[in-house]
Amino acid sequence: MEWTPPAEVADAEYPLVLSTGRRLAHYHTRTQTGRCEGLNDILGEETADIAQTDAQALNIAHGEMIKVSSRRGQVIVKAKVTSEVPPGMVWMAFHFRDGNANWLTNPVFDPITLTAEYKACAVRIEKQH
Repeated sequence: MEWTPPAEVADAEYPLVLSTGRRLAHYHTRTQTGRCEGLNDILGEETADIAQTDAQALNIAHGEMIKVSSRRGQVIVKAKVTSEVPPGMVWMAFHFRDGNANWLTNPVFDPITLTAEYKACAVRIEKQH
């Protein structure tokens, strides 16, 4: 089987790639872990994890509010400036209704496995004032 690129790649309008996943403190949409004070103290809201170089280029500081937009929607979350994300990528989870990465993802799916392509879509980020 040959590798095929995602259905949507970064371009001039949406220059970053969003990848999604789970964060350690919560499980799926927090239906169980969202009722746990200790876990909400550890992670009480979603962030968009961005590379230090991308944050510098956009004049975004750690903890500032940013808008992450795709062709399907937008969310407003805090920026988490980190060295754990490579330049050109934004990483988010789907645990919180507000700031949920799934509002941004592409609904296309793999024709063989019928698995949704939640892991890659093009986005842009903007500092909120």
